[in-house]
Amino acid sequence: TMNRSGLSRKHLYEGLKASLERFKLEYIDCVFCHSVDPVTPIEEVVRAFNILIDKGLCFYWGTSTWTARMIEEACAIADRLGLQGPVMEQPKYNLLSREIVEKDYAELYPRIGLTVFSPLAGGILTGKYSGNVIPEGSRQVRCCAAC
Repeated sequence: TMNRSGLSRKHLYEGLKASLERFKLEYIDCVFCHSVDPVTPIEEVVRAFNILIDKGLCFYWGTSTWTARMIEEACAIADRLGLQGPVMEQPKYNLLSREIVEKDYAELYPRIGLTVFSPLAGGILTGKYSGNVIPEGSRQVRCCAAC
């Protein structure tokens, strides 16, 4: 059903409570909303994260791999309702993948901060895959084995 996955209030609340129990924590500073749920309206997502904040389970919330338009919408909803909007975005950002951070999100700064993933493009920028050699045990071996 709808509450077993995605970004419904129930799923977010139960998921964060379970994570905190596993880590033996009372709260976390910032919880990230990874990906987008095409079923749950962004207003419900904003309200759900504010419930987590109000219950003392986290202080802030952020997004991960959201588009600039979706982040702007979440911020506008939060402003309209007097709630906390997202304070961080976690996009992919490296020398090979720069446009989203440098262009698409430009209007969002300084309203949100960034913490990026894949800064070395999955190891490609380290040079370890030079000369068409895939080192044993690397993530490319696992990835290519599935192909």
